Amino acid sequence: MTRRKPGPHTLWPLAMALLAPWAAQANSWTYQRLVEAFEQRGFSVIGSHPRCAERGLYGLYLRESRRIVVCPRGNLADTLLHEGWHGVQSRCLRGAPFLGEEDLRRGLSRRDQRDLARLYDGARWQREAEARVMARRDPAAYFRHVDELCGSATPSPAVPPAPASPESAPQGQAVKRTGS
Repeated sequence: MTRRKPGPHTLWPLAMALLAPWAAQANSWTYQRLVEAFEQRGFSVIGSHPRCAERGLYGLYLRESRRIVVCPRGNLADTLLHEGWHGVQSRCLRGAPFLGEEDLRRGLSRRDQRDLARLYDGARWQREAEARVMARRDPAAYFRHVDELCGSATPSPAVPPAPASPESAPQGQAVKRTGS
């Protein structure tokens, strides 16, 4: 009797058993869990806004109300993390950069660098590049940074939003971000 080598069909259960913990970890940050993490930190996440009708707009951060808009298209989790970082930039960093230019260029794909160079300049380039890079971070590390920069995970008491002015226009994303 000839003994056959194990084929892919016999190795599949072993591979799944070894990979299951990684899969569980990757799935532990569902979109809903990300929404809850932002809400625990005093932001609200909404899934519709009149500007969602704009072609190529995936989301925006509304500074005057601390709302993160995630339009119903594309990768919702990626958009939430990207626009959420705009919230951190506005609310906690007060316009100061978090990452240096070298870290940003290392964290951006060539396509991202081309798109950003074409669409933004100066401080706007910095804000958009930083939001793209931070959206790719592990969510646990991302929220550790949020907590360090913004204070504890407990929301601060609600403060009525200031009346909107032309200077408080939403920070939005004009084109779809690309993956790494």
